[in-house]
Amino acid sequence: MTNTFYYKGWLLFVFLSSLVHAQLPSVSFETITIQDGLPSNTTYFATQDKQGFMWFGTRTCPTRYDGSTFRSFLTPETNLVTGIAADSQNTIWISSDRNGICQIKSNSMNMQSLYKPGHTPSGPQSGSFFIDSYDKGWYSDMQGINQMDLTTHKTKYYPLRQTNYVWIKASFLEDSQHTLWAICTDNGLFRYDRNKDTFVCVLGADSKIPGRNDPIVFSKGCVDSNGMLWLGSENRGLIQYNPHTNTYQTFQDMNRPLAITCVREGFDENNQRILWVGTHERLWVYRPEQQKFYDFTNLFPDAYNVYYIFREKTNGIVWVCTSEGILKYHPQSNLIHKVQLPVNLLQFSVTVNVITPDQRDSTGQSFWLGLSRQGLLHWNRKNGQFKHIHFPQNLHQAEINWIDQRPDGILWIGVNRWDYKRGGLFVYDPGSDRFLDTPLARSTIPFYSVSFFMYGFFDKSQRLWIGNSDEGIHVLDTKTTRDVTPWSKVAQQQFQHNSNLINDLYQDRQGRVWLATYQGLYLADEKQKRFVSLDSIAIKNNPGFDQTVNSIYEDHQGHIWAARWGSITETDSKGNLLTLLTSKDGLYDRENNGIAEDTLGNIWIGNFEGLHCYNPFTKRIIRFTINDGLSQNNTLRRVFTTPNKTELLIGQKNGFDIVNVSNLMQKPVLPTLAISSFQVHDKVLQTDFTQPIKLERHDNAFTVNFVALNYTKLQNNQYAYLLEGFEEKWHQSGSAHVAYYTNLDPGSYTLRLKAGDAFGNWNPHITSIHIMILPAFYETWWFRIMMAVAVLTLLYALYHYRVQQILQLQHVRNRISADLHDEIGSSLSGISIMGMMVKQNLQNPAVSSPFLDKMMEEVHRISSSMDDIVWSINPHNDELSILVSRMVRYASELLEARNISYHIQVPDSIENLKLEMEKRRDFYLIFKEAINNLVKYAHCSHARITITVNHHQLQMLIEDNGIGFDPASHQDRNGLRNLQKRAENLKGALSIRSALGQGTTIRLQFPVIH
Repeated sequence: MTNTFYYKGWLLFVFLSSLVHAQLPSVSFETITIQDGLPSNTTYFATQDKQGFMWFGTRTCPTRYDGSTFRSFLTPETNLVTGIAADSQNTIWISSDRNGICQIKSNSMNMQSLYKPGHTPSGPQSGSFFIDSYDKGWYSDMQGINQMDLTTHKTKYYPLRQTNYVWIKASFLEDSQHTLWAICTDNGLFRYDRNKDTFVCVLGADSKIPGRNDPIVFSKGCVDSNGMLWLGSENRGLIQYNPHTNTYQTFQDMNRPLAITCVREGFDENNQRILWVGTHERLWVYRPEQQKFYDFTNLFPDAYNVYYIFREKTNGIVWVCTSEGILKYHPQSNLIHKVQLPVNLLQFSVTVNVITPDQRDSTGQSFWLGLSRQGLLHWNRKNGQFKHIHFPQNLHQAEINWIDQRPDGILWIGVNRWDYKRGGLFVYDPGSDRFLDTPLARSTIPFYSVSFFMYGFFDKSQRLWIGNSDEGIHVLDTKTTRDVTPWSKVAQQQFQHNSNLINDLYQDRQGRVWLATYQGLYLADEKQKRFVSLDSIAIKNNPGFDQTVNSIYEDHQGHIWAARWGSITETDSKGNLLTLLTSKDGLYDRENNGIAEDTLGNIWIGNFEGLHCYNPFTKRIIRFTINDGLSQNNTLRRVFTTPNKTELLIGQKNGFDIVNVSNLMQKPVLPTLAISSFQVHDKVLQTDFTQPIKLERHDNAFTVNFVALNYTKLQNNQYAYLLEGFEEKWHQSGSAHVAYYTNLDPGSYTLRLKAGDAFGNWNPHITSIHIMILPAFYETWWFRIMMAVAVLTLLYALYHYRVQQILQLQHVRNRISADLHDEIGSSLSGISIMGMMVKQNLQNPAVSSPFLDKMMEEVHRISSSMDDIVWSINPHNDELSILVSRMVRYASELLEARNISYHIQVPDSIENLKLEMEKRRDFYLIFKEAINNLVKYAHCSHARITITVNHHQLQMLIEDNGIGFDPASHQDRNGLRNLQKRAENLKGALSIRSALGQGTTIRLQFPVIH
C-alpha cells in the first residue's frame, strides 16, 4: 500500500504555559475514508474478532479490515449496521436496520439473515448486538431488549416503556463482576438480574429509586479499569456510575454543554488515564484528574458526529467511528512527537537548523533553537514556553549554522548573512538578554569576503575555530584575539585546490580536529602544519565511490563516522575502514548529512528521504519517514540528541520532532499474521484454512493475501513465505504481503507464512496452509494402470500378430522349400537321368556327346543352385552354426578334391546367432563364389578360412598362397561385382587384397544381432 493510503489529520503538541502536562495527548490520527475502500464514510460501530481482524458497521453494510484492504458484505442487504460481535467460535453476529440479525461464519464467510417476519415486535430493525460472558446474545430494537440463544437462535423479549424516542432503544455493557447493563436512551440505566431474569432501572426516568428518576437521555458508555461505568448523555454531559455503591456523578464542560454520544477509557503519552469522548460535533478528551474537557479540532474540514469509540486491549489502538470516516490512533505510530513553534512568535516561516542544550540547566530540559532566519529561540521543556531572541538591528536574514555555549553561559553563534554584510559571528549573553560586541568577534570580520560562518567551535585550548567552505579555516587565540592558524594561506589554498571545499569541522575527545571535504576525510596536523588524508585505500580505490564527506561524528568507541554522498563510513582513529553503508544496505538517498549516536549505540543518519537508524549489532538500517510521525522526510544536518542521548531532536519547518529512543527500541509486540483471502484464478475461495485445501488440476494457480494484524504503517511490517514441496528458500517479500504461484504440478504442498517488524524481529509463530493439487484424470494412478494394461495388451496383440506372421512365413517357406525340392528337384533329377540314358544310346556320339555333356553340366549347376535356394529358404537353417557347417563341408570337398591343404577357424559363440534368410543367402553365396575362384584360379597349395564375431560384427577372412592377381585390372568381372553387390546387401564391407605372386586375401565384415 502506498504512502497515500491514509489521509492524515495530524494533531500537534498543544502546550499551555500554566500546566505541566499537555492537555491533549500528543497523538496523530490516521483518517480512513471511502477513498481507502471503506464502503461508507458513516461508520456506526467497531469491534475486533478472535483472529484480530477489525469489523466496522457502516451505513451501507458490515465490512472487515485487515489494515490494508476492506472486505464488504453486501448481501443480504443490511444498511445501518449498529452492532457487531464475535462469539467463541469466531462467528460474527450483526444487528442491522434492513435484515435484522445476521451472522457470518468464519469457515464460509457468507452472510445470512436470521430475521423472519414477526421475529421481533418492531420488525427487522435491530441494533447494538452484544455477547456476554455467558455466551448469550443481546440486542435491542425500537421497543425493547432481546436475548438470543446463539446455538438455537431462540429469543426472549423484554419490552420497555414506550416514549417519544423513535430508534434503537438500548446498548449494552458488562462489568468486571459479569453484571449486564442496558443503557436505554430516555428510559434509563438498567441492571440485569440473572436470577429473576428481569431488568431493573437503577438510574433515569424509569427508576423507582427515590432521587434516581431524573429524565436523563443516555447514549453509549464503557466500563473503565476500576470497574466504574462511564455513560454518555445528551443532556447531562458525562456520567460516572459506581456499581459497588450505586452512586453517580455528572461532569460537564463549564464553557459549553456537551451532548455526548459515546465514551471510552484510554491513556495518554505519559500513561495518564484519559477518557475519549465523542459528541455530535467532534472528538474530545476528558482528564479525570483535572475534571476538564479538551477538544480536537481540524481533524475533518467540517463538524462530524462521533458514533462509537473502540480501543484494542492488546496494543491500545483507538478506532473512532464518525460520520466522516474512521479516525485511528496507534501508539506505536506516535513514537515521534511533534513540537510546533508558537505562531505568534515568528513573522515568517522558519526551519530549526540547530538544537543544543542550555548548559545552564542541569536537568537538561532547556534548549537553544537556531533558526533559518529571525534569530533563535529558547525552549523550556518543563513548561513548554518559548522565548524569541532577535539579532541586533532586527537582522532577519541571518541563517544560524552553529551554536557553541561557553562555560560562562555565553552563546557564540555562527551565521550565513544573506544581506551580504560583514560580521557573521554573534555573541549572546542569556543572563543580561543582550548581544555583546566583543573584540574576538570583531577580529573575525575581515576574514571572509562574505559573512558565511559555516562551522565553528572552541577547542580544548580555548581557541576559536571558524571557517567556511571555500575561504578556509582560521584559529584565534581568545585572549589576544590574534589569528594563530597553524597553516599558511598558501598551504590552505593548495589543500583546497581542485575545488576541495570544506564542509565541516569536528573536534574529537582527544582534541584532534577532523575535516569533512569534497575529497574525503582529513585530519588537521598542527605540528607538521599539514592536512593528512585518512581515507583508507579501500575507500580511495573503490570504483564509483564518492569520497565527498558532508559531516563527521565520533561515537563512544572513538570511531569516526562520516556522512558522505552515497554512503556512510566508519573508521578507526587511524582511518582504517570498519563499516561501509550504501543504498544496498537501506540508505534511501545519496545526500547524507548529519550523524548522531543514542544511548543504545545506534547511529542515526539524516538525509533527504527520512531518518535512518543503523544498529551496529544487527547490521541493519531502519528508515523512519512521515508515515512514522516525522513532520517531513528531509532531516539533512538537523539530527541532534538530548544530553543523556535518550532522545533525538530533529529540526523541522516551524518546529521539531522528538524521538524517544527507549520507546522506539523497546521490545516489540511481534505482529500476528492472518490470511485475508485465498484466490484461485482471481476468484475468492471460501475455506477453512485449518483443513487441507484441495484444488483441481486446472486450478493450480492461486494467490494468497496475508497480513500482520498489528495495524501499523504497512512499511513497518515485513513478510516472508515458502511453499514446501516446490521451493527450499524463503521469499523475503519486504512489505508486500501477497504470495502467488502458478502451474504447480499435482501433489501436496505446505505454504508457510511469517511476519516481522521493521527492526527484523520475526514472530516465531508460522502460519501454514496445506494445499493439495489434485491430478487430472489422465494423471491418476488408476488411469495410469489402465493405460499400462492397454499398452501391454496392445503390445501383446502386436507380438501375437507378429508371431503368427512369422509362423505363417515359415510355413510358406517350408511349403516353397518342399515344392522346389519335390517338384523341380525331382524334375531336374529326371532330366539328368534321361540325359545319361540318351548319351549311352547315341548312334553318333562324336557329334551329339558335347551337347549332352553341356546339358548335363547345366542341369547339375541348376540342381546345385536349386539345392542352395531350398536350403536357404528352409527356416530350420536360420541358425548361423548350421550355415557355417554347410560352408565348411562345401569348402572341404572342393579343396580336398584339388589337393589343397586348408585351415578353417570358427568361434564357439556362433551357436546363439541367427541370420535372416536374405543375409544367410548372400553370405553363403559370397563364400561359395570366393572358394570357387580360389579353386579355379589361385593355383595355391594352402588356404585359410577364419570366421569371427566381435561387437555384433561378423567377419570372414579367406586367404590363399596362390599366384594372385591385380584387382584393378579385374574390376569389370561379373564375379567381383557380384561379390561387392552382395556385401552391400549385407550392409557390410568387402575388401580384396592381392598382387601377382603374393596370393589373395578376401575380407568381409557385416553387422549381425545376437
